[in-house]
Amino acid sequence: MTHTPGNGRAEQAARIAAKPWYRQLYVQVLVAIVIGIVLGWRWPDLATDMEPIGTTFITAMKMLIGPIVFLTIIGGIAGVADLKKVGRTGIKALTYFQVGTIVALLTGLVAINVFRLGDGVHADPSTLKTSGDASQYVSQGEHQHWWEFLTNIVPNSFFGPFVEGNILQVIFLAVVFGIAIKMVGKTGEPIIAAVGRLTEVVFKVLSFVMKAAPLGAFGAMSYAIGKFGLSTLTSLGSLIVLFHVTSALFVVVVLGGVLALYVRLNIFQLFRYFKEEFWLILGTSTAEPALPGLMRKLQFMGAERSTVGLVVPTGYSFNLDGAAIYLSLATL
Repeated sequence: MTHTPGNGRAEQAARIAAKPWYRQLYVQVLVAIVIGIVLGWRWPDLATDMEPIGTTFITAMKMLIGPIVFLTIIGGIAGVADLKKVGRTGIKALTYFQVGTIVALLTGLVAINVFRLGDGVHADPSTLKTSGDASQYVSQGEHQHWWEFLTNIVPNSFFGPFVEGNILQVIFLAVVFGIAIKMVGKTGEPIIAAVGRLTEVVFKVLSFVMKAAPLGAFGAMSYAIGKFGLSTLTSLGSLIVLFHVTSALFVVVVLGGVLALYVRLNIFQLFRYFKEEFWLILGTSTAEPALPGLMRKLQFMGAERSTVGLVVPTGYSFNLDGAAIYLSLATL
């Protein structure tokens, strides 16, 4: 069944309104974050023991990301009447990703040069020492060629990307399989039907895991505060504030402008629609657990499955605007 954007939002709003406020997932996650902060502040030793709760939840989410991306892309591509449409969508997405990342970097550079938070630090980069874990990435980056990023998209084995959690390689496999299924015609129709049914099952498993989101947020926040202290919420406060303000302006102005111009969608309405995913990201300190829910909600709004399955996972690899803003601020 295909939902139009208007009907999808209306049904989603009705479904959410039918739940008492205390049964809303984002409310439970928010409460869990607050409890985790209090536990880490008052009983740090006990709080650090909560780490397995957070890491187990994130592991469970990562377990589902690969299959969801793979099945969604295959089902979307194989169900499209014109494969050229998928290609055009991919080109448009990659173009936006490139432009968006450059704009994000420039936004961060402008912000840090205007407010100049690093003045007075007087750090000498030549005297800084990296730890063993960090130095290996520095060495790897120095000897890595630009074209290796493209060649590494091709996996060494079929199951390797799922085991390693390499979403970009999963996308590559899904695109190849989706095109192949589409091109074999009627022979691939039973496979398309099976992919659709399996996708429903995987999303049902996802709904089970998402019920544990408050526990995951509680475990992650408890460990972070208990391990590093309450100061982790306030240390380098000026940089954190500048990052969030810069990111908010970028999202509202750049992303909001694109949505208003091409989709006729209000960015603030989108914020309310994805509030559960935002709180989940805040509580677990990683965006990956929000990927399946984001894809599901976009399809519910009326976005085509092929577009969602191709653009959203690819954006997690190519369009890290928040990381671009943070790195430009932190580097200077």
